[in-house]
Amino acid sequence: MRKDNLIIYVSSKNNYEMLSGEVIKNINFEGFEFINVDDNSESEEIEKGKDICKENNIIFLRNKKKGVQWATQTLVDFINENRPNCKWIFCFQHDNYPKTKNFFSILSKLIDDQKVKNNGIIGFNHLDNWEYSLYSKFLFALGLKPSSMIGIAHLSAKNNRDSILTKRTNFWKMLNPKWKEPFLVEFPIWPSVGLNVNLWNQHIKPTEELIFHLWLPDIAMQFLSKGKFSLIIPSLYCFNDQMLKEKYGINKNSAIGSKNGEEKHFGPYSNFEYWAKKWEWDYVNPRKNSRNIKNKYFKLFLDHDLRNGPLKNIKL
Repeated sequence: MRKDNLIIYVSSKNNYEMLSGEVIKNINFEGFEFINVDDNSESEEIEKGKDICKENNIIFLRNKKKGVQWATQTLVDFINENRPNCKWIFCFQHDNYPKTKNFFSILSKLIDDQKVKNNGIIGFNHLDNWEYSLYSKFLFALGLKPSSMIGIAHLSAKNNRDSILTKRTNFWKMLNPKWKEPFLVEFPIWPSVGLNVNLWNQHIKPTEELIFHLWLPDIAMQFLSKGKFSLIIPSLYCFNDQMLKEKYGINKNSAIGSKNGEEKHFGPYSNFEYWAKKWEWDYVNPRKNSRNIKNKYFKLFLDHDLRNGPLKNIKL
């Protein structure tokens, strides 16, 4: 099996103790290359990061500008110059790691078989601390596979800006067999995602306006405007263990930490006005979005009733 068609990476900002203590220990890289992109850490942290990366055979890159979008662009530029066979990059937060056996090998085969070449983003089934414990054990005992977050546009339009599915919603969703197959989504939850390098080169223009929160929805919207859908693979599980951050003095909720001005680890909270203006998104009355938004692909999701299952299932 090829080991050069995908690269795993994280974007680090003043959190190298977590890189060393959690990421390297918790992610099974399966022999695939792992790259760290430093996002404007303090000088002392940068030196610490370089040492950790050198000790663990990790490539260390410096972000050309600021934010996760530009950290990704920095990596894509490196790939274009040095890794011509790499087709996908898989971005992980420091508190998120795969739980499915042979996670990257499965993805590598999908890439080699050209099953995902027309998708801009791949998302996974993310379980958090609560779902991964008693809740998931109960569901597995019933023969059901627990599911976590899906697309934000659905949730905004249907649940009044609530970006987390309620337990009740989760339950009927899991009972619907359509959710067990890979399906299209407007944009997946972002603790870990795959990004198509070729389509990124063709369609993505990164911005420094969305340094942290909303960086991925903006990327997904750029893909959608070109008819390149995101894909959720529900059989591939990741564990989003936010409690790990507390061991290192970091706010367990990244978005809240950023919003509260904890820029040391997260950077500033995203510019909602920039994003809303760019995509004509109405946060005050999200149900208006299906009328306001220009993007016909995005409107497909807003007009779709989740209770009938996903917009479209995909055979892989």
